[in-house]
Amino acid sequence: MSFKLTTDRLLLQIEDSSKARQIQQFYIKNKALFERFEPTRPEQFYTMEFQTASIDYEYNEIIKGKSLRYYVYQKKDPDTLIGIVNFSRMEHGPFSCASIGYKFDTDYHGNGYAFEACQAAISVIFYNYKIHRIEARVAPDNIPSIKLLERLGFSFEGIEYKSVEVMGTFRDHYRYGLISTIQ
Repeated sequence: MSFKLTTDRLLLQIEDSSKARQIQQFYIKNKALFERFEPTRPEQFYTMEFQTASIDYEYNEIIKGKSLRYYVYQKKDPDTLIGIVNFSRMEHGPFSCASIGYKFDTDYHGNGYAFEACQAAISVIFYNYKIHRIEARVAPDNIPSIKLLERLGFSFEGIEYKSVEVMGTFRDHYRYGLISTIQ
């Protein structure tokens, strides 16, 4: 397991609860953008208590090999959180798959950071975790995310009707998949 990754411009690392305030502020700052596309959040999501507990829980899930969440920073500014790349619902054995998610601060869109971070994290999932398939669900109107998935090599697989609750309503999502080429 890689707790820290580097790319040409970025640092990706697993965090602990000492970063809860920074993560909370990241979500608050980008709340309007994220809530348009992400599953409905519980009321307490934006509190320090929730973020601290969430980081502790995700760390335990990482240790168990059930999920992986990287927090993304620029090398030139390693104290400012610019994004998150995560893998959830990781299954091993005959169903070998994981779901990818990502979110980037609105101030950092359009610079290729999401592509660079996702590409690095996908390599860890395929090489280190030996996951065979990565799935992604994306809202049909989230064009930047669709373009990112296609640039990463994901293939459109169909529509999941009324599959994700967003802002209190179950909405259709496109499903994409990426198969490992590692033998």
